[in-house]
Amino acid sequence: MRTGRFTPAHIWTIAQASAGSAVCIRPEGSDHVLPVYVSENEIHTILVELTHILAPRPMVHELLLSVIESLKAKLERVEIYGIRSGTYLSRLILRQGNREIAMEARPADVLCLSARTECPIWVDNLVLELNGLPAEQVAAPTESETPSILSFLQNQLAGALAAEEYERAAILRDRLHELERALPSALSAHPRPVV
Repeated sequence: MRTGRFTPAHIWTIAQASAGSAVCIRPEGSDHVLPVYVSENEIHTILVELTHILAPRPMVHELLLSVIESLKAKLERVEIYGIRSGTYLSRLILRQGNREIAMEARPADVLCLSARTECPIWVDNLVLELNGLPAEQVAAPTESETPSILSFLQNQLAGALAAEEYERAAILRDRLHELERALPSALSAHPRPVV
């Protein structure tokens, strides 16, 4: 549902660009994407959340989610609502009873929280108009450019086994099997890059 100012979107893919790694946000029904450049560490955190695997230790955003829950609030959506000095402005929108609370946050953090909770991402229409790229211009990352989701999970599995974290290793193994079974059909159904 498009509002007057915002369009709902989702994390579409992670791609390598000349400016670095980008999380590409694709509005519903759009042939354009909004690249959000983040560090490699943030890419890994977002991949962990997108694949719903357990991190070896709690991450900072888990603390924020605990605080939100303790306040009897809910993360309703995240917004990318503007640009200042070449940086996207973003915020979390919480719902506490009848009250809506907006909290400023870094774009990488709102994307990580959205991936974790599967809450909607709303993108300001003007931001998309100014910085959006045609989806066909976004190349899928190659193995040498950025880790694929499968190689990322395989590395996480090897690390969990080396650390004798067998419960986590079993979850990673099962998730790898799920993705390997789904990957051929997903690629044939979607000729676009898939995370």
